[in-house]
Amino acid sequence: MNPSILLVEDEEHLARGLRFNFEAEGYRVDVFERGEDALEQLEIAAKDPVDLVILDVMLPGISGFEVLERLRARENPVPVLLLTARDTNQDIVRGLDMGADDYLTKPFSLPVLMARVRTLLRRTTNTDEESASQRPFQIGKVTVYPQRFEIEREGERLRLTAMELSLLSLLFARRGTAVSRGEILEQVWDLHPDTRTRVVDTFVLRLRKLIEPDPSTPRHLLSVRSFGYRLEA
Repeated sequence: MNPSILLVEDEEHLARGLRFNFEAEGYRVDVFERGEDALEQLEIAAKDPVDLVILDVMLPGISGFEVLERLRARENPVPVLLLTARDTNQDIVRGLDMGADDYLTKPFSLPVLMARVRTLLRRTTNTDEESASQRPFQIGKVTVYPQRFEIEREGERLRLTAMELSLLSLLFARRGTAVSRGEILEQVWDLHPDTRTRVVDTFVLRLRKLIEPDPSTPRHLLSVRSFGYRLEA
């Protein structure tokens, strides 16, 4: 079955154009103007979950941030791409910290958006396919279950998003070796290694909160100054 996209966008002409292009690529698309309606649909569609949510931050009613917050509070790991009209570090970091997988600022290039969509969908699909035969792995006292998008820490089960799992799996596969930010951008986000973004660092901070006994003094997910990160399991 073709991947499904839930688009939450209140600008009618933009939503119409995006829907046309997504459907031309073979995606199934549902469009909502309000966040409340999108959340209701996601609840209804629990038995047939969508593959990607594209979420505008500025919406009538509840904001895209609140939609994202409620979505993650339900432990729904669906990939979320944020669309924001404000290119500020505060908004971008806020969205990523709340569980977004990627972001684009308006106005954006359609080819760039389509590339980001393909990356998120491919990452989710590949993870699903590969995880069926992938065994859990250990990082310190934390067990990672790729097939369930979960980690277990001191008896507590916590959800991982597709991009969090992709980043953690990459670093675990290269454990003991420093991996550059550029390589991470290429391998996880399918971005050019020179792309100026803090998304890698933001996701590392999120992962430290999940796997480190004390995130402020990491033992496992270590920074390599002016280069990238190294995982010590």
